[in-house]
Amino acid sequence: MPGDLEIVSALVREAASWLRISKNTDQWTRPWPDRARHRERMLNDLLKGKIWLVWDGVTAAATITVDPDEPLDLNEQPVWPERERRRPALYVRRIVVARTHSGCGLGAALLDWAADVAKRDHGAAQIRIDVWTTNRELHAYYEGQHFTRLAGRDPGELTGYPSQALFEREADRPGSDYTKLFMEEERNNIVKVR
Repeated sequence: MPGDLEIVSALVREAASWLRISKNTDQWTRPWPDRARHRERMLNDLLKGKIWLVWDGVTAAATITVDPDEPLDLNEQPVWPERERRRPALYVRRIVVARTHSGCGLGAALLDWAADVAKRDHGAAQIRIDVWTTNRELHAYYEGQHFTRLAGRDPGELTGYPSQALFEREADRPGSDYTKLFMEEERNNIVKVR
């Protein structure tokens, strides 16, 4: 819901702070493309029902954005190359787990849930994510979650776009039994921790 903007923003800010302190990456050191448009993008995703929140009681434990529309750069250019866009996919982004809930497999479970959503709700064979280009640890994480890195577009074609490392995973690849961690409530895009 639009009223959840501050909750999602707080999760992103917490993750950005953690990345600056704990990881060797420039990811999210500044909101992309700038603070106002970053908030506007999150608000638009909330209004379109693309953002899901995971709740542990009254605490926001995580968030994920699922989108049947491929991501675009500032010039409205598709991030994914034409050769990859021919196959139906569900795009995921802004996967953030609160530090209080890290280490329990919630991020991996959200990816598995998104794969089920891709198949069940969108008839998509893949889930895709464009990952911050310089965050090598995050690249390794997605590879560990059975994603394959694909060749992207010429970086010069996506001026200033920070997430040009493209990863894809088959939606029907067996994953975790995420239902042991949370259950989905269709109403208001809520996922609750079990």
